[in-house]
Amino acid sequence: MIKFGFWNLLVVTVVALVLKNNWRLDDEKAAWKNSLFLKSPAIQRLIQFLHQPIVSFIVQASVVLIVTRFLCYTGWLVYLLNQPDPPLWDFKWFYVASRLAHQHLSPFNAEIFNQSFCSLTKACNLIPPFVYPPNIIPLIWFLGYFSSSTAFTIWIGMHILAIGLALWGANILLESKSRALRTICTISVVSIYGLVNDLQVGNIAIFVAVLILWMFIWAKKNQDIPAGICLGIAVCKPTLAALFILYFLLKRRFSLVFVSVVTGISLVFLGLALTGNSLTQFLPDVSRGFSLWIQDPSNSPYLSISRIDLMVVGPRLFPNNPFFAKLFSDLIVLILVGLVGWYWYLQQSLTAWAKEIYLTEIVLVSCLSIAINYSQQTSSVMLIPVVVFLLNDLLHQIRHCTFSRKRMSVWLAGVCCLGVQTAVIHGWVIGSLAKRWNVKAGELPYIMKVTIFALPSYAILGITVSILVLAISSLRQKQVVKFEPLNRISTSYIKSHR
Repeated sequence: MIKFGFWNLLVVTVVALVLKNNWRLDDEKAAWKNSLFLKSPAIQRLIQFLHQPIVSFIVQASVVLIVTRFLCYTGWLVYLLNQPDPPLWDFKWFYVASRLAHQHLSPFNAEIFNQSFCSLTKACNLIPPFVYPPNIIPLIWFLGYFSSSTAFTIWIGMHILAIGLALWGANILLESKSRALRTICTISVVSIYGLVNDLQVGNIAIFVAVLILWMFIWAKKNQDIPAGICLGIAVCKPTLAALFILYFLLKRRFSLVFVSVVTGISLVFLGLALTGNSLTQFLPDVSRGFSLWIQDPSNSPYLSISRIDLMVVGPRLFPNNPFFAKLFSDLIVLILVGLVGWYWYLQQSLTAWAKEIYLTEIVLVSCLSIAINYSQQTSSVMLIPVVVFLLNDLLHQIRHCTFSRKRMSVWLAGVCCLGVQTAVIHGWVIGSLAKRWNVKAGELPYIMKVTIFALPSYAILGITVSILVLAISSLRQKQVVKFEPLNRISTSYIKSHR
């Protein structure tokens, strides 16, 4: 016990020293010296409050403990990789599908997949079928060459590499070089529950999120070929990536779309060939599999507590009226898509319908990809660009604007909604409360289903609306800046001719 406490103390001390050395504003300190935003009385009172010794200590201790908590996952991973049989997680669906493809059998056939899952994993209950599109097969083909434990180790290593690429990409998009803000960005990204949860269950959401992130980085540099390849591969999970193809079509980035479509179609036909399938065989299999898959309690919009999309809001509010349930969810999604489309029109009008890619647009498309389609907790990893957007927006306000109570209220609302997508809500609140009821049997009380257990879905809606409000107000600020020099010229001209 003393040894365990000693090592904990050592880790906490090292984390505190590393954070102290990296908690520097650097060039931002000089840039913020004359900031009208920071000179606001409300901000000055907040700064004075945070500089109180006890408050400063609590804040610093909280940050150190959060980072230390993340480091504890290193020990968890070492323990996990030394297990003789990997846990029954999403990884096994990919592993079984790969082994079937090596036998030239179709994993999309529910009966074949269920039998193979039983023989390979010794789990022989009713297993949800494999409903991924065939373009995922070439991407997971390598798993079939290894034993289950070896393939699992490789899979975990790929996830760790993907997390590193996600943190690197987020820091590239951050509009500040200061160590403090980069540290805040890194901690905030890692705090998203989907990042850790994806690692725990072995899903592919982190890979899709990284591909989308780097697709944006390359698209901004007009490198359409690598960006298109990233998007074409990311469509292996179409619920998260397909909407970006429509976005780039609207932006008239046709070369990027062409490369992505060619990449995606090539992977589709390769996947069909590897599984001994034809398109006519695949379609009825996947249609039947999807109907079985959606009836599983973990996927059903009426029973699932892990889904975070908006399509579950109606079924939770109107569990006994399927018509109104679907109508209500569709109405929310339609309004949200309409608002995003309106912002896109305003943005394009202001930029003379340019082909340039903006972070705000990518963030909104990422939010819509989670909101309007089926998405589980792992899909919240798509919110990585939201972290960067909120930090960049705050930086812009500090550097160039005066303090606005209304705008900061919207910004804080976005931050709070993003905070719902952390382990605090998903793990400590929802996870612990769910153990009190048999959720899969539908025993969850109605009031709990539409309040606490619906918080992640409401948070996705709140994040999207907050970003829309901030983005539209930023457009107005740009218009003011654009016309302000003209107003100054006309004023000086009038004064000189009096």
